[in-house]
Amino acid sequence: MSLITTIIIPLRVGQRSEILRLQNQINSLDDASRQLPAGVYTTFRTYQKRYAVSLLEHFDRLESSARLSGTAISLDHERLRQELRSALNYFEPTEARVRISVDLTVNPGDVYLSLEELHTPTVDQYRDGVAVITRKMHRENPEAKATNFILEAEKVRHEINPQEINEVLMISEDDHVLEGLSSNFFGIQNEVLITAEEGILPGITRKMTIEIARQLGYFVVYRNIQREELPKLDEAFITSASRAILPVTRINNRLVGTGKVGNTTRKLQIAFQKNLDAALELI
Repeated sequence: MSLITTIIIPLRVGQRSEILRLQNQINSLDDASRQLPAGVYTTFRTYQKRYAVSLLEHFDRLESSARLSGTAISLDHERLRQELRSALNYFEPTEARVRISVDLTVNPGDVYLSLEELHTPTVDQYRDGVAVITRKMHRENPEAKATNFILEAEKVRHEINPQEINEVLMISEDDHVLEGLSSNFFGIQNEVLITAEEGILPGITRKMTIEIARQLGYFVVYRNIQREELPKLDEAFITSASRAILPVTRINNRLVGTGKVGNTTRKLQIAFQKNLDAALELI
């Protein structure tokens, strides 16, 4: 996996951004995040190297996550865009997965940009669906995207085979489905979409999916799916910036519905791609 050297953008007026020389080998965004000061972050992908979806919402989420974590920050949005454009100009891979991290502990407000080559699910995975498993765990401060959760999630990922399991769904103490380690979860029963409302980090791709579902005439119900309900679902899928809408056809080694991607999920996938161009904005 190709990762560009992390860039630090100091909050302090008059100081220029600089390349940050991390000490250990860096093979992923998570490797980079582990070496940076604790704080908050957001992650997104590029399109055609120059576009992103809802970039302003990502900036807003950083400020909101910092506030929920007890530190108020105000980001220079235009400077962030300039630094992103500059970094992408000399990033060699065709598309990038970008993480913006904000330091809340050492020099609060300092921003770090890290980029890695984008890897999306395969054509077969979009067509046939993927397998996920469940695990009892949750975010301590669900609506704040804090970097300490990256380390917690990384430990869980090391316990699974990524060739067989695409995602881990977090299960609350009272046994209902929350979200994935890096995704939001949707179940479908009788063509009604069901997704958790509380105890989760509402993703930007999740929001876009809900809007598209409603445009297509589907009902969306915000409620917690109990773990015992999972075998009763007709369809399921997860959403994230890098995955878009990714069908789930197996949970804990049990088939979801017929074990094939259902019509509702397929229609949402097609509509998502059709709506994507209108959602893109120039970085």
